[in-house]
Amino acid sequence: MRVGLLCHSGIGGSVRIATGLACALSWRGHQVHVLARTPPAFDSLGESGVCLHTLPPTPDRDPPGGLKVAWSSDEQAAFRSLVSEVVRAERLDVLHAHYAVPFAHVAAWLVRRLGHRAPITLATLHGTDVSIHGREPRRRRMLSEDLRTLGVITSVSHHHARLARQVLGLGDLPMVIPNFVDVTRFRPARFRRQGKPRIVHVSNFRGVKDAPSLARVFLAVRERIDAELWLIGDGPGLPVVEAMLAEAGESGAARSFGVTTDVAPILREADLLLMTSYAESFCMAAAEAMACGVPVVATRAGGISEVVGDGATGHLFAVGDHASAAEAVVELLASPRLRRRLGGAARQRATRFAPERVVPIYEGLYHDLLGATAASDQRPAGTAGWAGL
Repeated sequence: MRVGLLCHSGIGGSVRIATGLACALSWRGHQVHVLARTPPAFDSLGESGVCLHTLPPTPDRDPPGGLKVAWSSDEQAAFRSLVSEVVRAERLDVLHAHYAVPFAHVAAWLVRRLGHRAPITLATLHGTDVSIHGREPRRRRMLSEDLRTLGVITSVSHHHARLARQVLGLGDLPMVIPNFVDVTRFRPARFRRQGKPRIVHVSNFRGVKDAPSLARVFLAVRERIDAELWLIGDGPGLPVVEAMLAEAGESGAARSFGVTTDVAPILREADLLLMTSYAESFCMAAAEAMACGVPVVATRAGGISEVVGDGATGHLFAVGDHASAAEAVVELLASPRLRRRLGGAARQRATRFAPERVVPIYEGLYHDLLGATAASDQRPAGTAGWAGL
């Protein structure tokens, strides 16, 4: 097959899944093209055989961890032209948009322009494209109309699929295909260094990650255990955490690693992952930590409960329940035996999200769509994609 994948250029989950899927499909013998406004932050495409297509460079640069959805009219027009040219020149069979804003609009525009000559089109809804941007009245109307134009819509968790249908007024539930994690790269450490207990947090520190709650939980833990907080990523919430810790006289207990494209070596040296988000579609950070044998303490928000087994691979707590979160963290840090048991179960559960189990679902969907007639009642539907995982 000749497949085109549309994605953003930062280091968020949608970019990592799109580029990871591109590499996996290329290794499986398909001709794959990635189309993005600027080159994705990950360097995994270099040796993969995937063709990368981007717009000409401009003087302004996006923050390395950012997700730019506010494209200028000139950028949108240039990107539509780029996609149209690649589709024509490479005779793409499939065009797959990862993250609805603005890529669902680009794919729908192509379908309206080319009609029956358009490639099979589909979109994967990844998170804030629905939970934040999908709630903006004007954008919601556009997204709903554009998504209905495409062949199939998928999402990364059952919770997010239900949310997407509710928020965007979709007729059918999106098909659920979970995110995947390279469990050969994200793997437990053979030996862990000694020292203070280490709590790690990985995010883009946007509002949805609830940075103030992260700081409050950690400060509550510090009252009982001399633990460290490792912060991976960057964003508007990071200075908030740092300011709250400084005000409490605990600046020395935190370490910031900034934005990095290789979090695995840091994760595997941690004792647990702490996430305080008030919304998550899947939570890649949780799946990656689990693959490293690291238990997770996280909010019971959105799709997290489909990734983390409460009481089995970590602990889930209600959004805003800082006392319960701190208690769960202290319990795990105080008991190496419990931590090892939950970490081992976490690693085992994470193998459900290995690429070799998830990528064939996408591949099979492409084949089904190419083999189906154009009649809408014969397209794949429902949430059966994850049933076997």
